[in-house]
Amino acid sequence: MDAFDLFRLVLDEYSSRIIQLTSPHPMNAIQLSDALGIPIAACYRRIRTLKEAGVLKEEGRAVSIGGKLVATYRSSLERAEVILTDGRLRILIKANGQKTANEVLLSDETSMLHWPIDHDAADK
Repeated sequence: MDAFDLFRLVLDEYSSRIIQLTSPHPMNAIQLSDALGIPIAACYRRIRTLKEAGVLKEEGRAVSIGGKLVATYRSSLERAEVILTDGRLRILIKANGQKTANEVLLSDETSMLHWPIDHDAADK
């Protein structure tokens, strides 16, 4: 996943809230689903996508209210920057100690400014 795709993911409403909620302390999917007001299946899809992108990690396991062992997740996003200078857009993402960066000349890649609508939003 390049920096533009990763930044797009981080800007998504529910993904950004998951990152925000799991930054100070780990949370399980049930807690995240309740906090976000979204179905558990949609929450697990977001968690999977964020884990695959490297901005969320499984921290451990905890006992849920129902007595089951469930995975807990914590944000591994350290930094996200967007810089616009002299007609160039630069995006830098740092997660898990890994940096991903892209730079594009805006006149060459105006399509980058028109990101597609997230059709997964219907899952929310």
